[in-house]
Amino acid sequence: MDTVSTTKALKVKDFIGNFYCIKPNKYEAEALTGIKINDEKDLKICSDYFLQRGVKRIFISLGEDGVFYSDGRIYNLLKAPKIEAVNSNGAGDAFVAGLVFGFINGYDIDLSAKLAMAASIIALKSEDTINPNINIDSIQSTIKEMGL
Repeated sequence: MDTVSTTKALKVKDFIGNFYCIKPNKYEAEALTGIKINDEKDLKICSDYFLQRGVKRIFISLGEDGVFYSDGRIYNLLKAPKIEAVNSNGAGDAFVAGLVFGFINGYDIDLSAKLAMAASIIALKSEDTINPNINIDSIQSTIKEMGL
C-alpha cells in the first residue's frame, strides 16, 4: 500500500492489516497511527502499530534521511546517500517497484529496502519520470556504488 498523501492515507485507515506491506512517508504514518515521529524510537513504535494490526512489512520513507523499515524481527534505518536529484517525479513509484520486485523474488526485508532505495535513486537522477535506464543491472550497480 503506497499511501501517496496524508488525505489519501486516511482513506485506508480502516483497512490497515488487510494488506501485506505499507509505504507511508513520515507524515502519512503519523496521520494513520496518531503517533508523532521525532526519532528512531518513535519510528519503531509507529511500525509496531502497523505490525500489531497485521501488516507484515513497513517502510516509512523519510525523504533525504532514508527509509525506516520493519517486519517485526528487523528494525532498521537505511540512510539515503547524498545525491544530486534532477527530478523527484517517479521516485516513490520506483521505490514501490523495488519493494514489489523484492517480494516477488522472495528477498528478505533488508535486500528489498536496498533494491527500493536504489530504484528510487535511479529515478531521482533522471529528467524523465521513468528513467529509461532503470533495470535490475542498474539497480544492483547503484547498490554497490552507493554502499547500500
